[in-house]
Amino acid sequence: MTSRGEFLSSLTIGAAIACAPPAFSSSIAKPHVVRRGDRIGLVSPASPLDPGELAKGVAHIRSLGLEPVVGRYADASYGYLAGSDEERADDFNRMARDSRIRAIVALRGGYGTMRILDHIDYDALRADPKVVMGFSDMTAMLNAISRRSNIVTFHGPVASRDTSFNAADRALIERAWMSTEPIGTLQASSAQRLHGGVARGPLAGGNLSLIASLAGTPYAIAASGSLLVIEETEEEPYRIDRMLTQLRLAGSLAGAHGIVVGRFTDCDPKGASLTIDQVLETTVVRAGRPAIAGVPIGHFDGQWVLPIGLSAELDAETRSLHIDEAAVAS
Repeated sequence: MTSRGEFLSSLTIGAAIACAPPAFSSSIAKPHVVRRGDRIGLVSPASPLDPGELAKGVAHIRSLGLEPVVGRYADASYGYLAGSDEERADDFNRMARDSRIRAIVALRGGYGTMRILDHIDYDALRADPKVVMGFSDMTAMLNAISRRSNIVTFHGPVASRDTSFNAADRALIERAWMSTEPIGTLQASSAQRLHGGVARGPLAGGNLSLIASLAGTPYAIAASGSLLVIEETEEEPYRIDRMLTQLRLAGSLAGAHGIVVGRFTDCDPKGASLTIDQVLETTVVRAGRPAIAGVPIGHFDGQWVLPIGLSAELDAETRSLHIDEAAVAS
C-alpha cells in the first residue's frame, strides 16, 4: 500500500511535470535561402488592414528585389479580423503548400492569429521549409510553426509598417534570410543588464501578451532551455506585471536559460503604479537567469530580425546576442 508521504510526493512530481514549460526538439530544420526574384506570400492572419497598408506591403517586398503574391483574403474584413478564421487560415495554407512561394510575410498584427493555430498545415511547412516572418500577434504562429513544423521562423517587421523597410531594416532582413552567412553578433550597447552571465539556447517568444495567453495550451511557447524574448506595447505596468507573474508561476522564466527583454512602447501607467523597471526587478531579475532589457525588439522601426528556434548565445555583460550560424539553408 502506498504511504501518504509517497502519495503526496507523487502529486508534487506530477504537478511539476504538468507545469514544466515545453522545449524545442534537439535539432531544427532551416528554410531555404530567399533569392532576388523569389515569390513572397503576403497574408493577413490577424486584424484587417487600414487603407493603404496593402500597397505599402507590396512596395516594401518589392524594395527587397522580391515578387509579392497577395493572399486572396489579405484585404478582407470581418469585424476586428481580416476575414473569417477559415479564410485567414486558407490564405496562409495556400502559401505554405505552394512550392513557388519561398517566404510568407504577415502584412500586419493586431489580434486573431491564435484563433487559427489549429487550422495551420504544419505538415506542408515541414515538407517544404520556407521563411515565415512577422511579430506582435504573429508571435503565436511563429512559435507554433517552429515547434510543430520543426523549422526556423523569423521574428521581424510586418510588411505594411510605414518605415520598417528602410535601408537599415532591409539590411537586417537580408542578413537573416537572404544570406547563407552566419548572422553573427547583434549588439545592443544601450541595453540594460538585468542579471549578469552568459547563456545559450534556442530563441523563443516575442510578444508578452501572446506568450502569456498561450501558456497551458498545446501551443505554449517552448520556453524551457531557451533564450526567451519578450516585448510589449500599449499595456500598463500592472498588466505587464500580471503576465510576467503568470510566466513566473508557469515556470517559463526560471525554465529559460536566458531572457532578452525588448522595448515596452506606449506602456505608461494611467494612475498610481510601479515602473516597468520595478516590475522587471520582481519577475525577470528574480528568475536568476542572464538577462538584458531595452534590446531593439518590438513595436518600432529598426528592430532586429531574430530566427525563432535557432540557437544563440546571450552575453549579458557585453549586452549582445551572438548567432554563429546562418538561419537559412542554401
